[in-house]
Amino acid sequence: GLEQKGKLEYWNRFPPNGPGRIDTFGPYKALFFDLPAGDSIGTADLPSLWNQRVRVGMELHWDGNNASVAERNFSASIGAGALPATLDHESLRQIADYIMDLKPPAYPYPIDKTLAAEGRTHYQRYCAACHDLEGERVGKVEPLQELGTDPHRVDAFTPELVERMNTLGTGYDWKFSHFRKTQGYANSLLDGIWLRGPYLHNGSVPTLWHLLNPKERPAIFYRGDDRIDKKMVGFGWNEPSAGGRNFYRFDTSQLGNGNAGHEYGAGLSSEEKLALLEYLKTL
Repeated sequence: GLEQKGKLEYWNRFPPNGPGRIDTFGPYKALFFDLPAGDSIGTADLPSLWNQRVRVGMELHWDGNNASVAERNFSASIGAGALPATLDHESLRQIADYIMDLKPPAYPYPIDKTLAAEGRTHYQRYCAACHDLEGERVGKVEPLQELGTDPHRVDAFTPELVERMNTLGTGYDWKFSHFRKTQGYANSLLDGIWLRGPYLHNGSVPTLWHLLNPKERPAIFYRGDDRIDKKMVGFGWNEPSAGGRNFYRFDTSQLGNGNAGHEYGAGLSSEEKLALLEYLKTL
């Protein structure tokens, strides 16, 4: 207990995760490998788990550091506290089978089909190459210099950690071998995107409207509100509390919380952006 507490003291140097986020690989460095935390924090927004079958072969995790769904599942279990000798393989198999074909929930409110049809043309032009199942760049890592998003998650997964991660499972038939160092973030599918806010790998942009309007992205917003923002597409973000609940104040100036980058589609008109958002509700 005290030994582990000492190893995790580095957390005190970094901002808190807040709801729905975790420092993905920091605990691996500290608890498994005695590696220094460094100056970067790997805080990431928890991604969706549905439709894993179509993701087989894609570059997984936010930074695309592993292309094996099986290793992704095992590493998530170990990161959550399991040990190689205590992994419950049967339970893990059942969960893995379940999420292979699990579908995202459908958008629960009316959708303007005419507007969505118009929005599909904008999606094909600005989004599909990187995010559609038929897109040439989907499931591949986009260089950080192109994206311009917060670099901390990429920087926190160091070459030294890659080397150590690929030693996990030594002596078992599932030994890791697919971890690698990348220099960017992976282009993911947009299935159920209406339910996956806040956006970007670190959850630093509250709604899809803000993603398409970089100059309007708030420096401060609130996470934890589960009320759907039907117009901007995301969750409630601008109220510190509601219904007796206090929400988490997210400060984009803190380490690892940067909200810059990914400005694709920013040149569309407001009307075109609203049409695109209407289409994204259908995915």
